[in-house]
Amino acid sequence: MELIGTAFSQCFTEPEKANAIYQLVFEEGMAVDYPLTMRHRDGTLTEVLYSASAYRDGGGKVLGVFAAARDVTIQNQAHLEVARQQTAALTRLAELEQFHRLTVGRELKMIKLKKENKYLRKFVPIDGGEQSGAY
Repeated sequence: MELIGTAFSQCFTEPEKANAIYQLVFEEGMAVDYPLTMRHRDGTLTEVLYSASAYRDGGGKVLGVFAAARDVTIQNQAHLEVARQQTAALTRLAELEQFHRLTVGRELKMIKLKKENKYLRKFVPIDGGEQSGAY
């Protein structure tokens, strides 16, 4: 990006915010990791974290400002990917919990039915009309 001869704030999509951060550097002496969006001449946008530090002479007069805008596009994409994967993992976990409830519920019902069946066999004639207490 060509910055020579360009007003600092005009390099960003929010010039007022960029100016406020720039003024902060003069007032406080520094600004660290302020999010801004740079607009390139071709119109493309780049998310950056802007940091700057004023350097002064012995009397406190500002001699200049060192500034850097760090491209955080890849970092932001990584955060989005982590969020996507977390959502997918939580969805899968919910599916597994539902499956667990269904299968465990079925097994518990089968155990209950087997006990009831065993109990009822004591009262039902088996093979030839005899009652049997055996299962």
